[in-house]
Amino acid sequence: MAHISTGSSEAPENWTIYTGAAAHYQATRPDYPNAAANWILNALPQSQESKLVVDVGCGTGIFTRRIAAALQRSDSIMGIEPNDDMRFQAMRASALHPNIEFVCGCSEALPVSNNAAVLVTAASSAHWFDLPTFYDEVARVLFSDGVIAIVQNKRRWWDSQFLDAYEAFHERFVPGYRRGTFPDRFGGFVEETFASDLARHSDFQGVRQASWKWNRTLSKSDFESLSLSTSHTRRALANSGEDVVMKAMRDILDLFASTEARLDVPYVTEVTLAKRLPH
Repeated sequence: MAHISTGSSEAPENWTIYTGAAAHYQATRPDYPNAAANWILNALPQSQESKLVVDVGCGTGIFTRRIAAALQRSDSIMGIEPNDDMRFQAMRASALHPNIEFVCGCSEALPVSNNAAVLVTAASSAHWFDLPTFYDEVARVLFSDGVIAIVQNKRRWWDSQFLDAYEAFHERFVPGYRRGTFPDRFGGFVEETFASDLARHSDFQGVRQASWKWNRTLSKSDFESLSLSTSHTRRALANSGEDVVMKAMRDILDLFASTEARLDVPYVTEVTLAKRLPH
């Protein structure tokens, strides 16, 4: 399936939209289920040697730390992130994980040697990438039978009147956005095609998918902070101004919050996984 974007031309350095939002991101973005990390690690080839894992577009290192916690202390994890603010937050939050190294880099030119990694992950970031180039780079750095895993945390708007209204809020204020799509490198929005992409790629085999439903509860202020960490809301603010956008959001939060000012936020974590064919 072709990647058909609602944007018109490639937007340079899309990751700069998170500059100034990294603290919101680290404080309120959701973690990932242990089961998702373990499912990925169980797909790795069996070996007693130390492993290199690469997490691309790692942001503040939320999934990087989740993977690190499930690996052996002798294994190395490289988190690659182009945004300085996000990478600074990642380093601050990862002091208890000495086997994680955060480096500046991008998905189209991974700072990793050929055939060096057993696993490459991208968690809530791959929709931003030049995917054909990224897939080729992953094929270059993975050794035979190594794994690529693309992870997405999604709010389950179809199971929540609150999130249904929140999606409508973004559809109102973000041109080109519709629920179920993700921002891309062209400044528009696309549906994800990871499974079909990897199934067609000549260097990968054994595409599999799995998902885990879970819930979290946030205060109104925490959900507002979460929203301010997203590119959708940051675009809405740029397009329509803070007063209008924040009033519309707060009206939704007030309508659906419990008497204790709490909001139920259902999620699903989806993983698409494939293995590197022998070189």
